[in-house]
Amino acid sequence: MLERLGTWDMVAIVVVIVLIYALIYPRYQIWGIQHKRLKKIQRMERKWKSKVLTMIHRKEAISLLGIPVYQFIDVEDAEEILRGIRKAKGRPIDLIIHTPGGQMHASIQIARTLKSYPARTRVMIPHYAMSSGTIIALAADEIVMDKNAVLGPIDPQVGDFVRGIFPAPSWVRISEHKGTDADDATLIIGDISEKALDLMRSVTRELLEDKFSDKEKLDKVVEKLVSGEMVHIHPISASEARSLGLPVSTELPEEVHEFMSLYRAVKASVQYL
Repeated sequence: MLERLGTWDMVAIVVVIVLIYALIYPRYQIWGIQHKRLKKIQRMERKWKSKVLTMIHRKEAISLLGIPVYQFIDVEDAEEILRGIRKAKGRPIDLIIHTPGGQMHASIQIARTLKSYPARTRVMIPHYAMSSGTIIALAADEIVMDKNAVLGPIDPQVGDFVRGIFPAPSWVRISEHKGTDADDATLIIGDISEKALDLMRSVTRELLEDKFSDKEKLDKVVEKLVSGEMVHIHPISASEARSLGLPVSTELPEEVHEFMSLYRAVKASVQYL
């Protein structure tokens, strides 16, 4: 039968086989790794006697055709985390976070839900929880970090596609500096930035007020995190977070690092045995 097939027929068959492989094999990879992750979560829940939730944002090579997908906190994450918290039904919650940040309103919704949960809550950070990830961490009864993990400032990032996205405090300062010489768009963004800063100060104080008996110190911590004193990418270490008065521990269970090993990065430039 193969002898009856022409050259172009053979080429077409090969192309079809390659396309099927390219479409199916990545899905098989995803299914296999997700199964391993769920089994690991199940073991952590049994050991810790808690409801384990995870929110991991990184570029993975197991996406379609190996093309990375950039991830950040969004409303879909908020919906899923809220569903997970409801399913906990009074059990302690352990939330593993690895994220560069994301949408402010989604992170505030998650943080407030975690804050109001009646049982013990822990946020575990194996590598980093920057920006909006830090907002969520502040809501927990305890923040458990790897000794080399980091949090980040939570000053809102505001702007547009023309001028770019910049820290809200910087927009406020440039608007005040230029005054009436500033263009309308800059003044509008400056006004929005002031409102965003007021919201972030209010939310941060709401999340931390029961952790500080000294209200003056609470105000200083809020300003430290929100005011733009630090550049937005400033890595706040576990020791620095503790010095601010945040409830931080570095007793991160080894199971969390084992779980993170199930996320394969797109760029495998570091190797070791």
